[in-house]
Amino acid sequence: MSLKKHITEVRGLLDRLSKAKTDRERVKLLFSMKVEIEIAEKPIYRRLDTERVAYDKKTRIVKRALKQFLTTLDKIYAKDGELGDTAVRDKMYTAILKSFIMPEKAYVLPEQFGMFSEEGDRLVHVAIQRFLQHPEVIAARKLLKNPEERLNAFQDDDVKTSEETTLFEYFGYRGGPLA
Repeated sequence: MSLKKHITEVRGLLDRLSKAKTDRERVKLLFSMKVEIEIAEKPIYRRLDTERVAYDKKTRIVKRALKQFLTTLDKIYAKDGELGDTAVRDKMYTAILKSFIMPEKAYVLPEQFGMFSEEGDRLVHVAIQRFLQHPEVIAARKLLKNPEERLNAFQDDDVKTSEETTLFEYFGYRGGPLA
């Protein structure tokens, strides 16, 4: 039975429910509606699950690159705690935004990210550059068709370092590419 037919059936049961005279009759009609709705839901949930699995498969592409990137950032943070400062986070996010999420052709990765030392800036620059040049990230640029998909792949909450660090620690959560 198609979704339209299920909807028509539920409407008919609703009409009968408003005319029901006894509670027993009402309960029977409500149960029939519940069964009808559950039957109609199954193919919808199957389609949603299929879409979710396909989407997860696409966004999973950068997991290994993200974990390596976060592990590198953990090492930098252990030496240079300012990596967690808002100014540094914003500059790193801008670099990822303009290089991966919403790539700009003429964008050049900056040499400085607001770290207290030149060495700290160099380490952050190299970490971001390695992430952007990782084969998974290069493949993701082609596979993930729009900024939202690339942002979701980048903000993967499942990716954690051995220290349990997530991307949130260094980039915060961004609700959308421009947020």
